[in-house]
Amino acid sequence: MQSKNQNTLNKLAGVFAPIVTPFENEEILYDKLKNNIVKYNLTDLRGYMPLGSNGEYQGLTEEESLKILDIVQKYRANGKIIVAGCGRESAKATVEFIKKAASIGLDFAFILTPHYFVNAMTDDALFKYFTFVADKSPVPIVIYNAPKFAFNLLISPELVERLSIHPNIIAMKNSSLFPNSEYKKHIAPNSNFYLIAGNIKTFYSGLMSGAIGAVLSTASYLPEYCCKLYQLYVEKNYSEAENLSCFLNELSDNTIGKFGVPGVKFGMELRGFYGGEPRLPLLPLNPKDKEDIIRYFKSHGIKKINLV
Repeated sequence: MQSKNQNTLNKLAGVFAPIVTPFENEEILYDKLKNNIVKYNLTDLRGYMPLGSNGEYQGLTEEESLKILDIVQKYRANGKIIVAGCGRESAKATVEFIKKAASIGLDFAFILTPHYFVNAMTDDALFKYFTFVADKSPVPIVIYNAPKFAFNLLISPELVERLSIHPNIIAMKNSSLFPNSEYKKHIAPNSNFYLIAGNIKTFYSGLMSGAIGAVLSTASYLPEYCCKLYQLYVEKNYSEAENLSCFLNELSDNTIGKFGVPGVKFGMELRGFYGGEPRLPLLPLNPKDKEDIIRYFKSHGIKKINLV
């Protein structure tokens, strides 16, 4: 088990892109995945999150998951951080997968709240689950608070207070709409526990209320815009940052944000990355929705990304 250190803040501060899994005829296109990573390396992204919801982790075999992680690890540029989704429904299975992932290479393990027995997931049950995993994990863990992927199970501020003390639990990615400011109030004093924004709607407000970075679907297809917003915040150019935040929120509301993973994949295609098809049961966007997104992007100056 690793303990918290000063490098944690530097490793997590910034914007991370969820890594989509490109499929064609239900099979993974590993060469396209590699090419996406190579392109992302040319951006200011802090790092990458494979095996999350945008990576359709729930529809992957363990062999596929580890191969995806291996490609991201092999082709990431020096200094890019890997935060990978490793949560499973039992604590034992989660630990076993983290150990396999760690043998390939990752910096932090993101753990989605177990939720199959959602009515039994009390604060005490979740505290024991995360503590068991953290005690045995060879890498630091980040709690993944995403109610929309966990039968509306929300991490409570009181649970954050209890877990923030653990030396191997170093952050929480908050993809809920529960305010980061309320969670921050409950972080145990001197615990060096951090908050990470989890969606574009709470990115800027999250930074303003204490989040140190973000993992954003929007960063998969608009990486330079998201990194620019973060940089404006760091430079304390709050007015321009707020304007860019409003622009990105409106774009998400009117285009990709309505369609989830298939939308993100199509947005990537428009920007010059490779999204590919989703894996069943997800369906690709229909032609009309694609046309609407193309029209909106064009009218708002969103072009293919220029990576030089």
